[in-house]
Amino acid sequence: MAAAAPAPLSIRQRVKEQAFRIKRVKQMDRLAVGFITFGGLFIIVAVLFIFVFILSEALPLFRPATGQARGVVNLAAVPPPTLPPATVATAPAPKAASPGELGKPLVMGTDEYQLYFYELLSDGRTAFFKTDGTFAKEVTSTALAPSKVASASRSLTDNFVAIGTDDGRVLLQQVRFRPRYENQKLVDLETEVSERGVVELDAAKRPIREIAYDEKDGRKTAIAVAGDDDILVYRTDDDGTEHREALKTRDGEKVTRVRIGRSDTLIAATDRGHLYHWELLPEVRLTEVVKVSNEPITAVEYVLGGITAIVGDAKGNLSAWFRVRLREDDTDLKFVKAHEYAPQGVVIAAIGPSTRDKSFVSAGSDGSLVLRHMTSERSLLEFPSTQAPVDSVLLTPKMDGILAKQADGKVARYEISSPHPEVSWRALFGKVWYEGYTKPEYVWQSTGGTDDFETKFSLVPLVFGTIKGTLYALLFAIPLAILGALYTSQFMHPSIKARVKPTVEIMAALPSVVVGFIAGLWLASRVEREIVPVLLMMVLLPLFGTLGILLWDRLPRAFRDRLRPGMEIALIVPLVCLGGVVAVWIGPLTEAALFGGDFRLWVKSALDVVYDQRNCLVVGIAMGFAVIPIIFTIAEDSFSSVPQHLTAASLALGASRWQTAMRVVLPTASPGLFSAVMIGFGRAVGETMIVLMATGNTPVLDWSIFNGMRTLSANIAVEIPEAPYGGTLYRTLFLAALALFLMTFFVNTIAELIRQRLRDRYRAI
Repeated sequence: MAAAAPAPLSIRQRVKEQAFRIKRVKQMDRLAVGFITFGGLFIIVAVLFIFVFILSEALPLFRPATGQARGVVNLAAVPPPTLPPATVATAPAPKAASPGELGKPLVMGTDEYQLYFYELLSDGRTAFFKTDGTFAKEVTSTALAPSKVASASRSLTDNFVAIGTDDGRVLLQQVRFRPRYENQKLVDLETEVSERGVVELDAAKRPIREIAYDEKDGRKTAIAVAGDDDILVYRTDDDGTEHREALKTRDGEKVTRVRIGRSDTLIAATDRGHLYHWELLPEVRLTEVVKVSNEPITAVEYVLGGITAIVGDAKGNLSAWFRVRLREDDTDLKFVKAHEYAPQGVVIAAIGPSTRDKSFVSAGSDGSLVLRHMTSERSLLEFPSTQAPVDSVLLTPKMDGILAKQADGKVARYEISSPHPEVSWRALFGKVWYEGYTKPEYVWQSTGGTDDFETKFSLVPLVFGTIKGTLYALLFAIPLAILGALYTSQFMHPSIKARVKPTVEIMAALPSVVVGFIAGLWLASRVEREIVPVLLMMVLLPLFGTLGILLWDRLPRAFRDRLRPGMEIALIVPLVCLGGVVAVWIGPLTEAALFGGDFRLWVKSALDVVYDQRNCLVVGIAMGFAVIPIIFTIAEDSFSSVPQHLTAASLALGASRWQTAMRVVLPTASPGLFSAVMIGFGRAVGETMIVLMATGNTPVLDWSIFNGMRTLSANIAVEIPEAPYGGTLYRTLFLAALALFLMTFFVNTIAELIRQRLRDRYRAI
């Protein structure tokens, strides 16, 4: 027997079953909405977190320096000098005396650990103290007797000390600190004073009232001032040969300060505001006298490197001067005032340069101190007047403190923290006059070959390079991608389109490092060798492609009707290839006829443009190929989404296929095209490896297509491995990343607003 048919469900049962199905669908819908919402919010939070992290790493660049006074160190009593044996019987009983009773200290220095500091006393002894003022030891020079100390000075580095006597002699010394470790832990320093010789500079035995001394690679240079305008020079060669010279200022100007600069140069400041400059090699020569102030110059010091001199005068004005060749045909360098600083308001009594960077501290006659940076022109810290006159001031070797020697022999100590003195808005985004440059410029150069290198952190060349590389890449990619997408969508046969579109999209999966590798090692050299054919291709390929379209329309209609629509490509592609062959063939002839046989030499001589092998032309081609798939895919989808009734109506009214494509399809798809271009822009802006490998990676401000550039992303990739954590370079790179983030965000926001307006405009169609 056949099985009985199931009884039909009642209406109630069917409604109940359907309600259960609808409820399940709604639950799945709510779950999907929640999952998508969570994913979107997660992406937004992640982007915000990245932004906050980058901002938090960049913001410390702009935090102000901090510092506080640590009080005045009262130096312990120094034992009196030991008397010669012949005078012991008649001498009074010795008693302890303070430095002030023995004569004020003339020179002050400290070690990098700040365990000790030393002073040269006016009786010629060198006294060492612990930082709490406790007397540690003294060193007496036997070469000084029977003379008395008239002046003294200390070099910025290596603690070379010169002592000028009242009988025209100069005693040369060097203070040394040697660390002593126990169980790999620093426990103390060994201090010593080594004699570097005694030089009789003035035959007339006049007191030496100003002295400067330094050594470079074993060559000694000592400069002394005897009288008002007599400058005495002593120097030695590599083989120890001694040279002596006597110099004078003009019209009897009184010399107030002398200092030794880099490359065996000498500057002398006068009471009439002049700065004299002499070259000591190969022979002594007065090269320039420049008016640097209308007031007497009271303080002059070279900052680290010995190139830039900081000049302070009797009215508290401060400026920085160095010598450059202002024009290529100039035979001599000229002094220029590269930086000017906020006036201090009182006489500048002393200037203390840093041994780590281009910072310096200026001391006023009233005891006020101002910490500044030479390049950024920032006044980092200000300590108010103590009403105690200051004789000399120095920055500790680690830039964590200031020692100011007062006229009463006491030492005022200050604790400071200035982690990023070279950074300011002007240094990052404005023109700065750097050492050796003929004018203020935008420069990025984070490292150099010496410790006295002047860092240059201008982000302008990097932003410029990013825009430049992106522009050339988009100039190459946008026409090819959009016109290719338009042809593929509106003219190509579906069977051919089914193969072309996936092939182009697969190009997007090609790693950018591979593209950069090919561009840098193969394409750059090939373009350099065939530069004229490459430039001809940019003209001939579009011409030959357009010729294919024109020839297609001239073919017999009966023949064209037998072919499937979109088969024009069978004629266009061979003609485009023919255009490339023609460009290669006539390239050498064109180069010989128009450019004298060498295009690169012609560009240099005629346009004053240097042809770099890895340039923006190579970057435009390589990065263009990386951007084309993205723009092509989105643009083709936008063209294909144009309603068919619009194209059908246009064709029915008598418009040709090209007229329909250009006047109907293209405007209607413009919102999608704009999105495609902006996404391509974002891809090009953030590109790293192609730019890094295919350009010279030089941060220059030049629109020439034959020069390279450095982008923000490539700069971060190059510099971040060498940037010390928390250092100025490290945080400046995060600032560069923040600039890249904001630039992309700003452009995309503007693009979205424009896209939305275009969408609203064509929504009613």
